[in-house]
Amino acid sequence: MPLDPNDIEKTEKISDFVTKNNFMYLHDSVLSQKLFGIESSFVEENPDRVHPFSEDFDKNKYIKLYTNNKSGKAGRATWFLADKDVIKKNRSYVKEWQVVVSSANAGGQKRDNQLAIMDNYSAFGRARVALKSFTSEKEAINFKKYVGSYVIRYTFLMTDESLTSLAKWVPDILDYSDENQYLDFEKNIDEQLCYLIGFNDRDFEYIKRKVKTFRGGKN
Repeated sequence: MPLDPNDIEKTEKISDFVTKNNFMYLHDSVLSQKLFGIESSFVEENPDRVHPFSEDFDKNKYIKLYTNNKSGKAGRATWFLADKDVIKKNRSYVKEWQVVVSSANAGGQKRDNQLAIMDNYSAFGRARVALKSFTSEKEAINFKKYVGSYVIRYTFLMTDESLTSLAKWVPDILDYSDENQYLDFEKNIDEQLCYLIGFNDRDFEYIKRKVKTFRGGKN
């Protein structure tokens, strides 16, 4: 996707920020849309393995499963309980926290990307894609704050909406614990990122406008 001339200088600053600090781009950590091997037809094909959702469940027997209630365009992503052994692929991730977005609009180019945290008793189907996985809830919470900032939402918009190019301009600071040396997650993330990257007030106003334009004027 060709960049707007107004964005070229900003992406150059982002590139310098990543290079100078030996960071990576978030694209490199995005997990497969087929992370748990749950297809959209899973519920229809395995009615005896899924159960109505309840917050109160036996964690030794069940997991929370977020997947389509039926295959095809009529399907809607829905929470179920599922037998724990339905997950045959990447089982270790069920015990971690993933920060996920809608696979249909992962970068937020067309509408809200439905950023959310999946807890360490959850799995999900192709309706969601995980940006990162963490062994602690606090890191997942911090990362969600980071990705929800205007600056980072803006960087998602620098590529098209396809999953193959998702987050190729999004800087990944790698450490999202409270001990990281770059950001205090209890303070304004945007102010800190603007300082670190070198965005001035005019740059940030442009960034906010661009993000709001893609979100129909919403914050």
